[in-house]
Amino acid sequence: MRKARLLALLPLFAALAGCAAREEALVLPPPAGPDALYAPERVIPGRLEYAPDRSTFAPILTERFVYPTQPEANAAYLRLIAAAPPGPTYPSSIWLFGCKPGSLDAQTARVARYRSPVVHCATDFLGRDGRRVRRETANFYYHNRLWSMQPVYPPKSSVAWRNRERSPKDFWWWVPGRPRYE
Repeated sequence: MRKARLLALLPLFAALAGCAAREEALVLPPPAGPDALYAPERVIPGRLEYAPDRSTFAPILTERFVYPTQPEANAAYLRLIAAAPPGPTYPSSIWLFGCKPGSLDAQTARVARYRSPVVHCATDFLGRDGRRVRRETANFYYHNRLWSMQPVYPPKSSVAWRNRERSPKDFWWWVPGRPRYE
């Protein structure tokens, strides 16, 4: 009797098992050792510049500065998603499109310059097939002999204080002895 009940429920269990989503395990290489700190010899936008180990920088660099090469940026991204909580599927790799010195502030959308190697880059996130999923800005900084990546999500709208209202006109500005600011 008990076997008959289990055999009757077997098609239901098989149907439920077929509905379960398969999730591929994300296999990450171990974090790479120390990264070399390379600067391009000359900057010609649109032309590839090679590091001494023959790895490439992004095709668009704005000025001569210290930048991560494409493999170093990809290793920084893999270290970032290795430390991220499991759950959503992440793009498999990145490709730097254009880089500029300084870090992009996510709150004010302004670039702050530093003496240390800190750059922000237009970064293409690539799927498993190598196609571009999206392009976003990311900050890269060199710390403890490794390039690290920090995603940045700047505001999409213009800042609140820009082009709102003008200062009132003071027609008596030329009179001596008046305070400059009222």
